[in-house]
Amino acid sequence: MSDLKMHTDNVKAGESWLERIKRYIPGYDGYVNKDNMRELDTILRNSLAEKLESNKTHIKNAVLTLSQSGKLFETSNIEKLEKKNESIIAKFRSAARGYSGAFDVKKINEDTLNRLYEFDYNLLSFAENINRDFSDLESKAKTDIKDQIDLVSKNLDDFLEKFTERENILRQ
Repeated sequence: MSDLKMHTDNVKAGESWLERIKRYIPGYDGYVNKDNMRELDTILRNSLAEKLESNKTHIKNAVLTLSQSGKLFETSNIEKLEKKNESIIAKFRSAARGYSGAFDVKKINEDTLNRLYEFDYNLLSFAENINRDFSDLESKAKTDIKDQIDLVSKNLDDFLEKFTERENILRQ
C-alpha cells in the first residue's frame, strides 16, 4: 500500500527555500499540499496508462503472427481488444484530478484525495495482470486463441468497471 502523505512529504523536502517561506502564508500550505496530491495522482494515472500502452506491442505481434498463420478472421477480435485498451488508456489520461474550485459547493478534502490516490495505486496490480494477459495472447497466437481473447476482453471490462468506481470516491 502506498502512502500519499509520505510522497507529499518527499516533495516538501525537495522544495527550495523560497517555496518553504511561502508556506507560512495562511492557507497557502494546505493549497500547495492539495495541489501536490493532485499532481502525484496524475503522475500515477499516467504511469498506469503507460503500462497499458505497452500492450500495443503485444497486440501488433499477435496480429502479425495470426496473419502469417493464415488466421485473418481472428484478428478482428484482437482489434476489439485494442479498442478497449485504448478506451481505458484515454479514461486514465482524462480522469478528474480531484479538483474543487474556491467557490464550489462540494469541496474535495485531503482525505478524499488520499483515498483517490490509494484507489489508483491499487489499480497497478490490475494493469500488470492485463499486461500479462496480453503477453499470453501474443505467445498463444500460433494456437487457438479464442479463449485467451475472451479472457482478456473480460479482464479489460472488469478493469474498466473498477475504474468507474473512482468517480464514486469523488462524489462522496
